[in-house]
Amino acid sequence: MKKIPITLTLPENLVRDLHLYLSKGQISKFVSEMVEKGLSAEKERIAREFQESSRDSERNTEVEMWDTLIEDGLDATNSY
Repeated sequence: MKKIPITLTLPENLVRDLHLYLSKGQISKFVSEMVEKGLSAEKERIAREFQESSRDSERNTEVEMWDTLIEDGLDATNSY
């Protein structure tokens, strides 16, 4: 996999701890693994919330009502 260098801004104490516990060559790998874990957890959270909201009948009724308004004859080219 291609690696792309980026610049991150982190609190000083966190950088100090990274250097204390990891060698310079290990920091990028460690940060990459932690970001991957965090993103995976965030994706799971969002998917779970989406599934929960799709089962919300009150919300679905509201969405259906708004969907009917989409075709109300107005479009972005009208100037009022």
